[in-house]
Amino acid sequence: MDTKTRLFEDAFNLLCGDKLGEGYSREVFSCTLRPDLVVKVEASETRRFANIHEMKFWDDNYYRKKISAWLAPCEYLSPDGRLLLQKRCDPIPSSMKMPSKVPSFLADVKRENFGLLGKKIVCFDYAITILNPSTRLKKSHLGD
Repeated sequence: MDTKTRLFEDAFNLLCGDKLGEGYSREVFSCTLRPDLVVKVEASETRRFANIHEMKFWDDNYYRKKISAWLAPCEYLSPDGRLLLQKRCDPIPSSMKMPSKVPSFLADVKRENFGLLGKKIVCFDYAITILNPSTRLKKSHLGD
């Protein structure tokens, strides 16, 4: 094993704890350095840039309370986008009622993409979103 591979493994083991889940292009681990975070690791084979999309959506909208209230905050993205640190959410108990409506900017809406941040239900997998979350339609007066 070469030095670069050993260094990567050491860094990965320092940062990543137990595997919490996985999706199409990412695996999610507990963060050993900060228990309030998770580490999302994008698979090098797929490179769907899910971490980059998620971080960009958070950065573009964290100050917009009507949007950010629905999202688990992202804190750090590695320079190549393969690692994302995000606030850790707790699982939603099966007895808890899910919201009957969610914002239309969330495109991949399924129970397993949501969790509890404190006592609030938020989406922690929002790599697939409508990029311009201002989806309310209004009359444009273009035809007047």
